[in-house]
Parts: sequence; structure tokens; C-alpha cells
Amino acid sequence: MRILVLGSTGFLGRLLVEELRRGEHVVACWARTAEERPDLGSRRVDLSGTHDLPVPDAPWDAAVLLAGPSVPARFRAPIEGAETVRIAERALVHLARHARGARVIVVSSAHVLTPALDAIDENALVSPSGDYGAAKAAVEGLARSFVGDLDVIVARLFGSLGPDLPRGLFVPDLLERLRRRESPVRLAGPDAVRDLTDGRDVARALRGLLMMPRGTEGTFHVGTGRALRLSDLAQRLARELGAASQVEFAPGEGPAWIADAARLRARIGWIPHHELDATIAWTARGSELASRAAP
Repeated sequence: MRILVLGSTGFLGRLLVEELRRGEHVVACWARTAEERPDLGSRRVDLSGTHDLPVPDAPWDAAVLLAGPSVPARFRAPIEGAETVRIAERALVHLARHARGARVIVVSSAHVLTPALDAIDENALVSPSGDYGAAKAAVEGLARSFVGDLDVIVARLFGSLGPDLPRGLFVPDLLERLRRRESPVRLAGPDAVRDLTDGRDVARALRGLLMMPRGTEGTFHVGTGRALRLSDLAQRLARELGAASQVEFAPGEGPAWIADAARLRARIGWIPHHELDATIAWTARGSELASRAAP
């Protein structure tokens, strides 16, 4: 298959490109920070801009929309809200024009849903939590308006783990402070529950959705169904780094997002391959190596 990955230089973008190329697909990579190598399918493309987008030599069979702001805590409305929708609209219009009928995975977020202590299924009503969730909900609605021109699937991610996650997320920010041996590490937010999936397993899920039969429209949740307390994750990360730091959360209880991914399991047989302890070790070790390599 000829597959376009939009947002190919981000954490999940890189993992997805690797996953697809292992399957011998022809992968085109677009990102505003990409190396300009048209001969290798890599183009520096800013979807939030106004310039014309590159036209493919032959139509793409599929695309994955990962481009756009991805850190809820640093999301600024209305600027980044408008940018998020603009990126999606430019991408979808371009795909409808140059790859009509292509399978398009629109990557969304659990933040379009109301937090809950129980697992949230795919049929839950959209009720955005915060500005980031509102922007992602708008993108979901926009994407569905292209059904007929494109074979659209929405994939809601409940959270990812791995090295090189963007700054502003809980894990990379905590790892940086643990590496500095802060003690105690005092966090601004309260303890909370999350459903965090190894980024390599997320990439496998996205590949599986790309390979589904045509016409399989719908919304899929990508998550383990495992409730993980951030305080537990913090302790495990500290142990992996050999840090004796105490991690202190603000008083109160933060929101919980846990996925019911039954539809994903039923349609493509997806289950996570990586155990939590191994993923935590990969996350801490990879982030440590990246820190040492940084100038």
C-alpha cells in the first residue's frame, strides 16, 4: 500500500513509520520538521500554512492524520484550537482531491469524552474535557463530513508511553526532574488514573486499522483497559532511574480515562504485546539515553 503519514516526526509518527515500513509498505512522511528528501518520501510540509501542498505522483491508498498540537496541558485556545481544525481541514480536502476513496485514520483523543472511573466504550457521547478535547471533537466532526469522499476511521488514543514523548506531558516532565535528582518532586496537579499504552502497540493498532476492509467506518478506542495511577507510575520510573526522590502530588483527585477497546479487539484482534514493566523500562532507559546525547 501507498500510505501517507501526516505528522511523521512526532513520537507516534516515527513509531508508525517504522511499523509500516517493516510491512514493506511505501510510506510518504510529511511534517513541518521533516528532512526534505522527496526521493525517500520525506517532505517538510506545514499543514497550518497557506502554501500549496505537494501532489503525489500516484494516489495514496491510505493516510494517517497525526499532525497538530498534542500536549493538552499546553494547549492554548483559541489559537491552537483553530490551528488544529485548520490542519485537519487542509489535510482532508487535499486527500479528497488527490486520493478519493482512500482509507484515512484520524487520530483523536480520550479528551473528547467525559472522564469516568469505569472503562469508556466507543459509543459514549462526545462531551469534551477542556479546550484540547473541544478541538479534537471538532476534528472528529469535520472528518465525518468527508465520509463518501474518504473512508474515514476515528482512532481515539487514551495515552501512550515510550521515550521521546513531547515536553509538557506527565512522563517526560517527571523524568527530567528525576534525572536532576530533585527531592521532593512537587507536582502542580493531583494524582489521577490513566490508561497508558506502549507506543509500539499503538503503532500496531493504527496499522491494523489501515488494513481493515474498505467501508469499515467507525470510532475505535486504543487503550489497554488498565487503570494506572500516576503515583504508581512515578514510583516505578524513579526506581528505573535509581532516583530516591519522593514525588508529591497536589491535593485532590484528578480525572480518569480508561478505554474499552472491545471493538478494536473484535475487528482486528489487537491486544497489547508489551508488559507494563517492560514499557516503563524502555521509557526510562530511552529518555536517559536521549538526555545524555543532547548537546
